[in-house]
Amino acid sequence: MRRTLLLVVALPSVLLASGVAGGTDEAADPGGSITIVDRVGTSDGAGPADPPGAVPGADLGPGPSSNTAGTPDDRDSTPSPTSDAAVVPLRSPEGFLIAAGGAVTGAGPRWRYTVEVEAATGLEIEEVARAIARALNDQRSWSRTRTLERVEDPASARIRLLVATPETVDRLCAKVGLRTNGIFSCWNGRFAAMNSWRWEAGATGFDDLTTYRTYLINHEFGHGLGYGHIGCPEPGAPAPVMMQQSKGLDGCAPNGWPYP
Repeated sequence: MRRTLLLVVALPSVLLASGVAGGTDEAADPGGSITIVDRVGTSDGAGPADPPGAVPGADLGPGPSSNTAGTPDDRDSTPSPTSDAAVVPLRSPEGFLIAAGGAVTGAGPRWRYTVEVEAATGLEIEEVARAIARALNDQRSWSRTRTLERVEDPASARIRLLVATPETVDRLCAKVGLRTNGIFSCWNGRFAAMNSWRWEAGATGFDDLTTYRTYLINHEFGHGLGYGHIGCPEPGAPAPVMMQQSKGLDGCAPNGWPYP
């Protein structure tokens, strides 16, 4: 019996990167020791800033195709719906992997955000997304006073949480005059750019990576919400989440929560 092979060619669509400036927010100051400051050009441990008047979005060039079309299984003339078609992950215009949208949590003003990973880090997007969900959806976190929604479309997100290589983080942070020197993270007005080396190594004073990652996520997300750096209030106290804990604890205890 003669079989006919059907060849399906998927033509990828090319997504062009575009700079998106960070917007303003209507979120109120929840009180306590956190102070609202300029939202642009803030970081965890970065060098002195000299930001330009306007903050451009990251522009790292066109990203790979987001086409998810599969190829029919040619071993049978009637392809099975469960054939071995590869699942292509979502990609941003810059080529970053994007986690699928998540549940809406919290109460208050709505903030949409993405979870993204640079493929060169070798990190699994699902694992990073789970760590970020644990950090943000806890009642000790920002969802206590805000509605947080993880989305898939960077254009609809007010904060883009990205774990990227030190080189990419340095480049994104340099756009607003921040020097992260391959070891720090920053908020550049669009990306909460988290250094993958820090993500894996943590920092002095932290006994476990879970606590450090919770701090890193909430610290950079806090910059996206508009909060600036503050210091250790007194020896032995939990370090404020907006303290630059990656640079040292100054007698405070490590802490990853805005509302511990």
